[in-house]
Amino acid sequence: MAKKQLTDEEKRKKQALTRFCFGDMARSLFNGLITTYLMALYVPAEGSGIPQKLVFGAVAFAIMRGIGAIIDAFIDPWIASKSDRLHNKNGKRVPFMRLAVIPWVVSGALLGLAPFQGASLANTIWVGIMMSIYFISSSLYLVPFSALATEIVTDTEDRMKFFTQETFFFVLGSALVYIAPILRGVFVSQGVSPLNYWQGVFIVVSLIAGIFVFIPAYTFPETEYAKAEPSYTPLLTSFKRTFQYKNYLILTVAYFFMWVAFQFFNTTLLYYLRLLIGLGDAGDTYATIVMAIAMLIGVASYPLVNKGVKKYGKKTMILFACAVYTVLYSSIALHEVITRVMSPVTFSILLGVLIGFPISITNIVPNAAFADIAQLDQIRTGEDNAAMFMTVRAFIQQLGQSAVVALCPIIIAYNSPGYALATAEGVQVTAVIISITIFIALICYLFFDDKQTTAEIDAYNRTKGEVQ
Repeated sequence: MAKKQLTDEEKRKKQALTRFCFGDMARSLFNGLITTYLMALYVPAEGSGIPQKLVFGAVAFAIMRGIGAIIDAFIDPWIASKSDRLHNKNGKRVPFMRLAVIPWVVSGALLGLAPFQGASLANTIWVGIMMSIYFISSSLYLVPFSALATEIVTDTEDRMKFFTQETFFFVLGSALVYIAPILRGVFVSQGVSPLNYWQGVFIVVSLIAGIFVFIPAYTFPETEYAKAEPSYTPLLTSFKRTFQYKNYLILTVAYFFMWVAFQFFNTTLLYYLRLLIGLGDAGDTYATIVMAIAMLIGVASYPLVNKGVKKYGKKTMILFACAVYTVLYSSIALHEVITRVMSPVTFSILLGVLIGFPISITNIVPNAAFADIAQLDQIRTGEDNAAMFMTVRAFIQQLGQSAVVALCPIIIAYNSPGYALATAEGVQVTAVIISITIFIALICYLFFDDKQTTAEIDAYNRTKGEVQ
């Protein structure tokens, strides 16, 4: 069968959507810095060669991360309401994104550059200020960015393809940032201290992310591909309305527990491999290998995700992914049993192989499901409040993240003098926590019904097409 030729208009939109996806690459680069490397820098594992920069490192870091995430969680709905109601010639989303570019990039770089020698209060204040600027500016960009992603594609099947493309860019950014532990050994062998190396990583990654942040903010024509009419629904009314949808409420609660598990896993992966599975200093390198394998398998399985959703529905695919996560996370918690059967290296590689497909599912499908419900509300009410719908999801996600970032540094430093270094006992507790939380998410997803939402949107799109 001959491949369908795209019209000039379709080609132009395809190119515009590709430019838009660079924002996801930036998001993944910053996410890698803040989720994985920031804690490794300020709550270093024993033997890492990184000096302590914060007094009572784990506790101070936990408090700062917790406060920063809470600020982020509560400012998101305000930004969403302002974005939904904005009247601007450039659209409702892009003006906010442009305001955020410089402070987001600069604060991301400076987060890793606590300037004073030794563990000091001054360093704590520095990190706290930079973290606050980082969270506020990232919200200013990502809240309207996420809303715009739901608006520019309205067909449910095309939306799955678009979110798959977005996920590919996100994974590509994650792949770039996970190269850092491999390069660490090269630079340290050349005489660069571990501290200076990681500080350099924060500068370089932030600058690269800054380029990708700039592209959609200044080159994507929002008014051409999304409705720019402002909404007139007040903030609290808009916020409450999101929870009138049973599916949205179920999806949000399930997503909360799933995100808590992911946040713990991503934050502690280096510690799992180093302290639990027994790879020692090689754990940093194998963390990159594990994620590289997972990403390659995940990207290769994107067509399977789309076919699976088309054949079985979004709910079934998410349930499958959560079931696999539950088994894999439990195996980490039971690492002493597993490593008697196989070597730490084999276990690590197998973890990367088996987690790749579930990652591709949970990176794509929940986002498409949230976007479906936001579109359903627009169909029923005639108003576009996409930013609020995506932000309520982000708000719940941030509450989960706040709990994780506040508790994780303290938990992993259990039994450590002064709560300064990560211990195997503390890391073991986090492995149990992620096993429990991902299982709770699986139970919640059992009550989700995606087919009703999709059917109503498809019926509306068919009617709209017939009228046109």
